[in-house]
Amino acid sequence: MNRISRRALAITTGVVAISTLAAAPAQAKTISGGSCGAGYYQQDAYPLGDHAGATGAGVMFLYYNKSTGKNCAILRRDSRFNITDGMGISITSSDGKSDIDGQGGYTQYAGPVYVSAPGKCIKLWGEVTGYWNGSTGLPGTHSETTGWVHCG
Repeated sequence: MNRISRRALAITTGVVAISTLAAAPAQAKTISGGSCGAGYYQQDAYPLGDHAGATGAGVMFLYYNKSTGKNCAILRRDSRFNITDGMGISITSSDGKSDIDGQGGYTQYAGPVYVSAPGKCIKLWGEVTGYWNGSTGLPGTHSETTGWVHCG
């Protein structure tokens, strides 16, 4: 390889490396808690299940804002799942504080719900009732309770 080719390779490699590094912060911002407000970043995601253990009808997302110490949660339905009887989500801290956005006429997402729980654990609950696209059966309920998570 001649000197010009090596230099071109080095410049190209450097540009790719810088581009990759520059893209990382932008990508991190895209998972911030837009529905929760500025400063919230995703901590976890929990898929909903049904009585048979199937998952996928919806997902609860847990966000945290380090500067305020607040937790936030939202529930989004799967686009292939049609809501018939609403959806809801709640967040509870181990000291008893809670917030709920209940079974209203929601068809896309429920929440956001917030709780401040410094030094405490939190628990999420979410539920959707409906049917899968193309299903001919009766509507089913998919729900999940996390148990105590993200303690501290």
